[in-house]
Formats: sequence, structure tokens, C-alpha cells
Amino acid sequence: MLKLNKKLLMLLTALMLLAGSGTGIAAEKIFVGAFDVGPSGNAQKFNPLTASAGFSFYNKYFSTLTLYDAALEKINGDLAQSWAFSADGKSMIIKLRKGVKWHDGAPFTAKDVKFTFDLIKNPDMASSFSARLNHVTDIQTPDDSTVVLTLDTLDASLPDAFTSIMIVPEHLLGKMSVKELRNSDWWKQPIGTGPFKWHAYLPDQYVELDANKNFYRGRPKLNKLINRYFKDGSSASIALQAGEIQHTYLTLDQVKQSRNNSVFNVIAGPSNVLNYIGVNNNDPRFKDVRVRQAILLAIDRNAIIKYIYGNEATLSNCVLSLPKFVPADINPYAMNVTVAKQLLTDAGWHKLNHDLPIELLTYYGDQVSKDVVSSLQAMLGDIGINIRPRFVDVATFSQMVESGKFSMVFAGGGNGPDPSVLAPLMASTDAPPKGANRMRVNLPELDRLFKAGQIEADDVKRTKIYKNVCRLTNAKLPWIPLWMTNRFGGVAKNAKNVIWTPAPSGGRYQDFPENWSLH
Repeated sequence: MLKLNKKLLMLLTALMLLAGSGTGIAAEKIFVGAFDVGPSGNAQKFNPLTASAGFSFYNKYFSTLTLYDAALEKINGDLAQSWAFSADGKSMIIKLRKGVKWHDGAPFTAKDVKFTFDLIKNPDMASSFSARLNHVTDIQTPDDSTVVLTLDTLDASLPDAFTSIMIVPEHLLGKMSVKELRNSDWWKQPIGTGPFKWHAYLPDQYVELDANKNFYRGRPKLNKLINRYFKDGSSASIALQAGEIQHTYLTLDQVKQSRNNSVFNVIAGPSNVLNYIGVNNNDPRFKDVRVRQAILLAIDRNAIIKYIYGNEATLSNCVLSLPKFVPADINPYAMNVTVAKQLLTDAGWHKLNHDLPIELLTYYGDQVSKDVVSSLQAMLGDIGINIRPRFVDVATFSQMVESGKFSMVFAGGGNGPDPSVLAPLMASTDAPPKGANRMRVNLPELDRLFKAGQIEADDVKRTKIYKNVCRLTNAKLPWIPLWMTNRFGGVAKNAKNVIWTPAPSGGRYQDFPENWSLH
């Protein structure tokens, strides 16, 4: 009878979500969001040990040691109360928050942190974050609230890495093998320490979370938090306008179409994702830097930003986007078709029979991006570089670039608040199949700069190092930088205290969902 009641409850909840006007939802303090719509989502992939995105929902029921503030400027403690490096940089002491409990009532301890870090580092887990813990050689837990990391060298990026690693319970998962934890469905009954706890999952429909009455910052004001799934973002936008949900990601097209709505507010902010033209650096056609410079000089980026993005983007002239890392003395690459043509001539582009069409691969399929690609095609055509756009899904894109079967891409690279996250995307030692350097960048000087930034704890000195990263990538153009766009979220007007920030991979910031409410 109990099983029947659970199924009936799930069915009734589904009907309420699909047919409700929102009035009943508000009365029951149930917040419904499309948390996995948009570029930072990770729909129906629930294993936090293997995830590389979707943190805005994982963080509702799991927790991390650290999180950024909503401005993505300062790292604060979550499960960690404090952390500090030793004088020689060869160890880090992490003090954990006391009194935190898992959803099943068991105490959270240092053993859980060690267990999670060991899993992340284990090659059988194949975690995308294992490289972020490469300098951790040993993990000790002298007491329940202290974790001591031994390092082979100081790694100033560790607090940033911690914002992505969800801590899992050793007392429940410790007896399972690493391969089981990677491949089995243990996540169907996940136990976390977050403000909400798992209640139900209906495939292709929703996940339902209940308020965690014992959350260390206090019981959430909402009774339930529901992540509803949509086949596409347009369906989620329609549901938001109809009052069926309280939050979703919005594209620029959708924002333009709903400017005068009376149901939801639009939140805008910089994406911290660099849009760039990437070339296969192993392709002999692009090895001469003058070719890459010609490509950038041929593009009227200001016109694209003004007329296609509606000024909802800012120019980028190196791989870093945050102003503190961008020096004033870099080349602005203002559009100059005459110079671009001369650079191609000097590089012998046409003599080498490079007039054949070059396939431009992209996973961006929205209308704004299609308009951008059409503009790129016309502008590059003006200097004699003929490109043929090809729009594919993310999986196909990833397969093609990882195998090296591509020439040119229009893509996005998240750099976010800590530039060290770009290191594995550009390190010469991390080209596929070993790592994520999918453009096959090979600049030893860049490798040295990223390494220097990683081992420098002083913020002033570290900023100077990353300014040199900006200068070098501006001169050598391993990626051809274009702009950083704004991203948009929609939040129902009757929802209060909801914090949403555009962030690479989503959710690595404190959004305090325990304070969210409906009125």
C-alpha cells in the first residue's frame, strides 16, 4: 500500500505541475524551476562525482567545501569554516564547519572529505576534476573537523577547485567500489548535507526535493523545490510566462520577445564565457600567427555586438575576461580588412591553395548565434577565407574536436573568476586523448605562466602573472577571442530573495535557497 501511495503522490504532483496555474503551488510553498535548461545545465545526470556542469541544482541537496559569492569575486566557506596554506606552501589545513548533519542524521566529518577527494583522484572514477587535485599527494584527518592536505607544490587554485566538488557520505558509499560509484545508480537515493533533500524522481518529468529541517543555516522557507524537465528552452520560457514555473534560463531571443511581460523579472549578467574562433593548431594552414591575426582583423566585432547582440556583449582581446587581468597595452585588433589581406598575402595563404571552403563547426543553434555565424562567414569571405558553417549538437561537436577531425570552431570557453581553470584547456601536455586542450594549443611560455600562477599565493603577484597570460594570448592568438556575452535568467515576480548569477558550469556560488520564498 505504501508503494502505491508513493506512485500516486508522484502522479498527482506531475498533474499539478503540468496543469496548475501557479496559485496552488504558491500556497504550498513549492518552487518549480527549470534548473537544467541552458548552457550550464546537466539534465538527468545525477552523479556529482562525474559531473562537470549543473551545479546550480546539485548544490540544492549536496554541499561543497567552498563557494563564490554571487558576484563571483570572493570565495567563502560552505562546509569549510576556514583554510590556510603552510608557510612553505607544502600543506593546507582545512577546518570544517561543526554541527553539520547528513540528511539521514549522521554527522558530517573530515572522513567524508577525504573519502570524496580520494574518489575524485582515483583514475577509475574518471572525474573531470581530478586534475585540479594533482598536487595533493596525501590527505590526513587528525580529527573530525580537520583535513590536512599534503602538496608537492603550492596550488593557489585549490579553493576554486573546491567550489566544484560535491562532498558525498563515506558512511553510506564507503563499501562500494570506485567503478560501482561511477556506473551504478546509487544516486537514486542520494544523501547530502544541502538545504533540501531528495524525495522523488519521475524520469523526463521532474525531481522533487523536500526542505531539510536540520540544515545548518536554518530550515528553508520553501517546503519543496522541484526541478522540472523540458525538451527545449522555448517550452520552459512558455511555462514561465504561464506561471507554471518560477525560474528558467532565457536566451536573448526570448528576452526580446517577452520585454513587456508582467509575470517574471529578467536577471542579466556577464556569462564569464569567452566566445572565440578556435582553429586546430595542428592544421598547417593556421600555424602562422599572421593567419590567425588576419581572421580577427577581418571581423567587425563592434557591429556584431551592436546589431546582433543588442549591446549585450563586451569585446575580448585575450583569453581572460575579468578586467583585473586585462592590461591596457594589448592589441585591440580593430577591424582592418586591408591589413588582414596583407597579412594573408605575407603568410602565403593563397599560394598554398587555401581557397577551398573551411568547415566552421559550432554547437550554438539559436537564431542569434546563426546570425553571428552568417556575419563571420561574410566578413571572412571578404579577405578570401571561405568558411562553410556546420551546426551540430554538443555530443557530436565534442566527438569531432576530441578526435581532431575539425579545422575551425565557433565556441565558448568558460574562464570565470579564477584564470587557473583555463590551464587544462590550453596546456600543451593536455591535448586529447590525455586532456581537454581540444584546440591543440602548444605554447611552452603559456604553460610556464599558468604554472607560475598556480603556485603563487600573493594576489598582487598572481594578478601580474595572469596579465602576462593575457598579453601572450593576445599576441599569439592560440584562441581567436571575440566577445563575452551576457546571459539571462527569468524569475517569477511572486518569488522573493532568489539569487541567480550567470556562471560557467552554473551554481558555484552562494544563492542561499533556504531564503527563497513565494508570495
